[in-house]
Formats: sequence, structure tokens, C-alpha cells
Amino acid sequence: MKAALDNHGHLLNRTEWCQSWAEQMALSEGIEMSQDHWSVLNAVQIIFDETGDTPPMRLLIKLLRQQVSDTIDSRYLYRLFPDNPVRQASKYAGLPKPKHCM
Repeated sequence: MKAALDNHGHLLNRTEWCQSWAEQMALSEGIEMSQDHWSVLNAVQIIFDETGDTPPMRLLIKLLRQQVSDTIDSRYLYRLFPDNPVRQASKYAGLPKPKHCM
């Protein structure tokens, strides 16, 4: 699937997002999506839908602790998304580049 992307590789139109697109993007960056990855993507999408913005790390961790496990921390997220957890998760979730990420 070919979709329009911004200069950072994020979808320009979220309606073009689908699971297979996310898997392709992740694989192109060396990440094989697991259930843990999908839990993070789901949380990022929920926060974006509720706030209209991508979440900062602390808010993402707080939601994941409520929804998934109270042991989740930033190290957990960096193991899943080594380059930048919030940016990579937002990208694979079909969301814009986080404003708070350089």
C-alpha cells in the first residue's frame, strides 16, 4: 500500500492507516510487531483520539500501566521502539509526528 507521508514518514491522512501498513513500516525499520507493540499503538491512538495530540512519554506510560501492566516503564518502551518510543509508536499508529519530539 502506497500512502502519502510527511518528511518524517508519518501518514498525512490517518484514514489510510491499516494494520498491514503499520507492519510494513515497522519491518522497514527492523521491528517485527508483537502483541506488546500493538498494545502501545492502541494506547497512542486512544490518547490521540481523546486529546487531539500524540502523548508525551509519561502519559503513555500511565495509560499502559492502567490498561496492560503496572510494571511498564520507559525501558520497556525503548525495548519495543528503540529509536524513540513515542515517535515510532505514533508513526506506526498512523498519527502525526509528536510536537514534543525533535
